[in-house]
Amino acid sequence: MNPLDELVAHARQGFEEALIRVGFVAQHNHWNGTIAHGETCTKIALTLPPGFPFVPPRVKPAVDDPVPWSWHRELDGALCLVAEDDHHDLWWANTSVFLAHVQAWFENSDAGWVDDRPDLDLERYFRPSTDPRLYLYGELGQYDNAFVRFRPEPNNLMRLSGRGTRPAKTTRKFRDKFGYVADLGFVDRPPRGWADIEARIDPSVDLERQIRDHHLTVLVLTYSRGQHEAAIVLDVFSNEDGGVSVRRLRSAADTPQARSARSGPQAAELGRFSVAVIGVGAIGSFVADLLVRAGVRRLTLVDHDLVTPGNLVRHLVGPEGVGLAKPIAVKNHLTRSNTIAAARITTREVHLTSTDEALALLTGHDLIVNATADFAVTALLHAAAASIGTRIISAALQNGGATFRVDVLPPLDGQPTLAPSAIQPRRDTGPDCYEAGCGSPISPTPPHAVAEAAAATVRHAVGLLLRQPIHPAGEIRHLNAEPTAAA
Repeated sequence: MNPLDELVAHARQGFEEALIRVGFVAQHNHWNGTIAHGETCTKIALTLPPGFPFVPPRVKPAVDDPVPWSWHRELDGALCLVAEDDHHDLWWANTSVFLAHVQAWFENSDAGWVDDRPDLDLERYFRPSTDPRLYLYGELGQYDNAFVRFRPEPNNLMRLSGRGTRPAKTTRKFRDKFGYVADLGFVDRPPRGWADIEARIDPSVDLERQIRDHHLTVLVLTYSRGQHEAAIVLDVFSNEDGGVSVRRLRSAADTPQARSARSGPQAAELGRFSVAVIGVGAIGSFVADLLVRAGVRRLTLVDHDLVTPGNLVRHLVGPEGVGLAKPIAVKNHLTRSNTIAAARITTREVHLTSTDEALALLTGHDLIVNATADFAVTALLHAAAASIGTRIISAALQNGGATFRVDVLPPLDGQPTLAPSAIQPRRDTGPDCYEAGCGSPISPTPPHAVAEAAAATVRHAVGLLLRQPIHPAGEIRHLNAEPTAAA
């Protein structure tokens, strides 16, 4: 037996021995026992799945009827005991801890799930459809109680394209699907099938007949929990028993809110600011991308260089950008990838050299990020910022990618500027590599160093924009330094 098998066997044996000590009895593939809660007791069947202890035990009431159906039951009636954000360790492998958790579940159920969090996971209560496509929808309020049309798109997508009903005649090549949007309102307990759904929607619309006649094959249900709203897309069809079967389809919202929900809590505030990125090569291109993803919605990109094939390994853009000016290539990528309007991005294909240009950029933006790694440009922007009482952020990689530095210039609160970066020993990368058009060797900086430097730069930029600076002068980090243990 290998060490992993020994670990799994030991965990299972220890859990089962603890079950026996508290009165559980083995029966076939599960364990029968009793959980006391309040003034009553409930018999349960506990199963250790094959993946235990890396998968939590499953618990079902021995008799289903006395246990109220709620959002905290699985489709098969099992208790929903472990949420995704409870996976901080394998706490469920401790029998007493797990049984206490089961007891707390019953006590919360008895109390009616007071202060229940509004998880929007109605998909859990329907079996999956065999249709593998992803169904996308936008703002659904305009389609409430309306028949709608889904059209196929590349990447195995079906997109809600507007109102519509199935035409009387279609060809074999016809691939559109037709559905209906209904509002369930506030859902205190999840529906589990067609009967539950039908009881909650407008009875004046005979959806069952539409389904039997194959005019309707998709049902979009909107619902709410707490202050939150969501939707689920279902595959509906008549079955052999004369009823209606319901299966969940893969679906997702394609709305501005959905595209920005993971940007962080500061995204809305960051949308008020304008930022100029000077130098959109390796670091600067990723800085621009991360700023947009964080919520910044007004951007100016400045660079005089073109994208070449050799740039791609350390640059944001792909082969489609080769030959374009770097600001144009980055703008194209951002507008395709991050849903920022092209009109929100200004591009300037220039090399920054004059004080007038520097002052215009500084006065026209809330922040300048200098990623040129050009000392002359950095000095120009630093001097210009100091002259009008503002500041810039300057980012650069040094020591062949072994060090990055992010400078706040001038530093806040009269602090001194960061000291020069120490020379860090480099691993032997072999002889220097040169290419045509370059007067110096190609930098051995690895792509991951570029990503780290860009992330740190944006962290400092966001801090300055929100007046919550990370450090008054910036930071220097040696990426090849020995890690130190946390105190």
